[in-house]
Amino acid sequence: MSNFLIGLDEAGKGPVIGPLIVCVSICDRQHEKSLKKYCKKDSKQLSAKQREETLVELNKFCTFKVIELTAADLNTHMKTMSLNDIEARAMASLLKNLTGDIMIDLLDRYEWTFRARMEKFGIKRFEAQHKADENFPIVAAASINAKVLRDLRVKEIIEATGIDFGSGYPSDPKTISVLKNAELQKKLKPYIRERWRTLENIKQKKLFEDEI
Repeated sequence: MSNFLIGLDEAGKGPVIGPLIVCVSICDRQHEKSLKKYCKKDSKQLSAKQREETLVELNKFCTFKVIELTAADLNTHMKTMSLNDIEARAMASLLKNLTGDIMIDLLDRYEWTFRARMEKFGIKRFEAQHKADENFPIVAAASINAKVLRDLRVKEIIEATGIDFGSGYPSDPKTISVLKNAELQKKLKPYIRERWRTLENIKQKKLFEDEI
């Protein structure tokens, strides 16, 4: 058994606006009790304020490393790679030179698919499960840190553009409303993931409506 627990998760895989944050959390087993105390829930079950407060405590005994992939990064990389490959490559980069018991929130439907993907990028020794952020505190810690950073970046984009687009997720009516506005979409262009189906659907719908 290793002395270190290592967890990997992301925030912002699905949005059409803003960055994807991939995070690794590292914790010495001597702090496992504290880790379980503060990570009883994953980031999605906490409010923004609760995540920020929890992260303050986690930073006292956990180490975090992140890779931030902006919309521009994703637009470039997705010309030649799948989103899951992009994310797996980021995870592999974060795991380089780390030793410990690694648990990853599973990206793919099947573990064998994900394992082959990670091995392609040089990572062979790890465990991965669906909903690992709910079942493993070390993964929940990574989830919380990633979500706090993603929320901060969204806030910065809103402040920089003066456009409140909500969360940036396709399920957010405010996000969709903003994307349907050509002028607002143009101002947000540097932060929009152009290769997302959501954006294409909006464009197709607009073309259909214009023809009626």
